[in-house]
Amino acid sequence: MKRLNIFLISALMALLCATTAFADVSKVGFVNPQRIINESRIGQIAQEDLARLGKEKDRRVRAALDSVEGQKNKLQNRTLSVTEQQSIEKGLRLAVREYEQLVERSNLEIQGEERRLIKFVMRRADSILRTIAEELGFTMILTDPEIIGYVSNAMDITDRVIHELNGMI
Repeated sequence: MKRLNIFLISALMALLCATTAFADVSKVGFVNPQRIINESRIGQIAQEDLARLGKEKDRRVRAALDSVEGQKNKLQNRTLSVTEQQSIEKGLRLAVREYEQLVERSNLEIQGEERRLIKFVMRRADSILRTIAEELGFTMILTDPEIIGYVSNAMDITDRVIHELNGMI
């Protein structure tokens, strides 16, 4: 009986060692999406588009602010009648409300466009990431630099992704 127990324990240990020896080794890569956006040509083009949109939104916001300032200047005229002053104050409140709504809408539109452009660039990078992952044997590629304490240069494939993205243009 004692020999049977020793044999079973030995067989179990051998099986456990064999399973560990043949287990797949996971290899993890890393890519920095912010660098892809900032350094690739397609990312730079997207950023230029976003900057143009931002300038147009800024122009509209400045025009609305000028309207508010114009209403304020009218109120400073001391020769206004009570009715004229009330009318201008009402116009000023309306102009301020429209200005605030425009600023909020513009900010939301710019943020939405920024997300859309990042998504567009990263979709282009995705096929490259898959190809590199298969080529280098990565089972996973991390994309969030905030959650990683250290990344070996051998695992960071950002430069290669940028190079290949630039080759697509």
